[in-house]
Amino acid sequence: MSEASNPVPSIAPYESKISAEIYHSIATSYTDQNLVISPLMLEATLALLYLGSDGATAEELQKLLRLKERFPSNAKMANFYASELANISGDADTRLQLQNRLMLQSKDGSGVAEDFQKIAQTYFHATAECFELEQTEKLRRHISEQILASVGGGSWQQVQVESSSAAKILLLLAGNLQSKWFLPFSAYRTGLYEFHSGNQAKSVAMLFDDDMFVKFAELRDLDARAIELPYEHAEELSMLLILPNQRDGLAALVEQLRGLDLGAVQQRMQMEGVQVLLPKFSIDFECSLRQPLKQLGFEEIFAASANFKHLHSAANLPVVDILQRLRINLNESGSGSEQPRIATEYKPIVISNSSRQKFFRADHPFFFAIRSENVTYLVGHVVSF
Repeated sequence: MSEASNPVPSIAPYESKISAEIYHSIATSYTDQNLVISPLMLEATLALLYLGSDGATAEELQKLLRLKERFPSNAKMANFYASELANISGDADTRLQLQNRLMLQSKDGSGVAEDFQKIAQTYFHATAECFELEQTEKLRRHISEQILASVGGGSWQQVQVESSSAAKILLLLAGNLQSKWFLPFSAYRTGLYEFHSGNQAKSVAMLFDDDMFVKFAELRDLDARAIELPYEHAEELSMLLILPNQRDGLAALVEQLRGLDLGAVQQRMQMEGVQVLLPKFSIDFECSLRQPLKQLGFEEIFAASANFKHLHSAANLPVVDILQRLRINLNESGSGSEQPRIATEYKPIVISNSSRQKFFRADHPFFFAIRSENVTYLVGHVVSF
């Protein structure tokens, strides 16, 4: 039996609490919208900023990211992020297409420090470049053609930098998940089933397997249940899905997850034959991380006095914004492009009930995270169609 009655331990000492807090902040602001963010991409970028910083700016980043507690040296930190970013971006079958860009506007027209650029590209899957940020239309074109084109295309809606000649930094984090399930769903069994959101019910395309052998747990302390769907080839990578038992239970679940270690939740799960009903969904989510980070105490990086002397000779380079845009399109084979199908091609799904069978029927809002053993790459929720 699942260890359902055991409480979930708090976040493990080696993990930063930034991930859970950022998700909580954004989730409470987007309660009626599907969302996905990347804790790893954000933390890696903030750690890279730390390596380019000095003085009070460096002290604040080190304190809030708990870098000294988590890593014995800067070299160990850089190697950790290099390894985790390679793990999620280097597999042929399951990978996150990444674009991490630091865009600088400097007063003297000089370039990015050579040592910083080398560290950014070698360890943090990032590139720093100089650009006239206040030229909005030119900036939008550059982002679409040089950044977003490699992660699924599109344009960035929120790009708007206040016009001034002052030195500053704009951070852009973009990703598109391309993946294959270790246990793919059969397209022949995909059908229509009602998804309930608030007072609305909508018939949507659902993946279905009447007896899938996956990790499962009934989480009574969270009034929820969870399954883990592994990905193909990528080492220890899986999607953790947590479904509140109550149709309106996502808000309470999000609050509870704030102080929990998702790895500890996964350790409570065991292999079971589970009836799985999961909606196909597509998320293309863009947001600014400036306010959520300021709420967590990040002030120095946004201040006019921000000291990034190891990044650029201008030294004082406040971050004007951190924008993140991520895409995930979940279907029978995993996540990625597929041939579009219309609703009339699907037949209604008929559920067979058995008191002896474990089940996970995601017919109302739920939480998901894509993780390895110790790292959360993507986290989000699905609330509507």
